Amino acid sequence: MEHLRITVAGKAYDVIVEKIDSTQSDSTPSPVRAAATVRPAAPAAARPAPPATQVAAGSGDATSPLAGIVQAIALEVGAKVNAGDLIITLEAMKMYTAINAPISGTLTAMHVKVGDAVDEGQLLYTIH
Repeated sequence: MEHLRITVAGKAYDVIVEKIDSTQSDSTPSPVRAAATVRPAAPAAARPAPPATQVAAGSGDATSPLAGIVQAIALEVGAKVNAGDLIITLEAMKMYTAINAPISGTLTAMHVKVGDAVDEGQLLYTIH
């Protein structure tokens, strides 16, 4: 018997599996007993959220914290922004990530458009 952890649709299960002898000459598989109980595994430790954006020191250039697809752009160039305002929404692996303004100022340039694929570290927008 082996104790295994199996993840199905993002949910982890601890299971016990019976190992079948490989020298068995009969070609029909022997029945496998199901474990008496299958219990969900303990939840995995929560990962800290990635930083909303990375800004080079002394610069208003904001880069993508992850690779993904630009789903929405909340503001237009020329808009006044406060630190924490939503600028862009990225989609990666069917998860949405809000990219918020790290500093206050004016949105002076948008370097991506809706539908663009972006890489981690790619320039997204500039605030001055």
